[in-house]
Amino acid sequence: MLKKISTMEASLQFGQVMNEVSLKEDDYIVECAGKPIVAIVPIHKYEWMKQETEKARNKFFKMVDEIRETTRNIPLGEIETAVDEAVKAVRQEEREKLNLTQHV
Repeated sequence: MLKKISTMEASLQFGQVMNEVSLKEDDYIVECAGKPIVAIVPIHKYEWMKQETEKARNKFFKMVDEIRETTRNIPLGEIETAVDEAVKAVRQEEREKLNLTQHV
């Protein structure tokens, strides 16, 4: 179960929070002035998240290596131009989405 707790409550009830996280597998979001600042989760969930992050990182770098290999004979200027155009297109799409949601 996900629970939210203030920093003050977390410090006063830390033993209880740890028990609920470790024994009941509750997750806690610790907030300061109503804003989330940290999460307290069971260790197995933390290890899983760490592993998934590493998998995603490895997948990303593999993709970068593949792109580098397929573009190695293309002049750098052409690549930079294509990247700039892609960035502009994505930003334009995001602006259009934002405008659509503001008018609804």
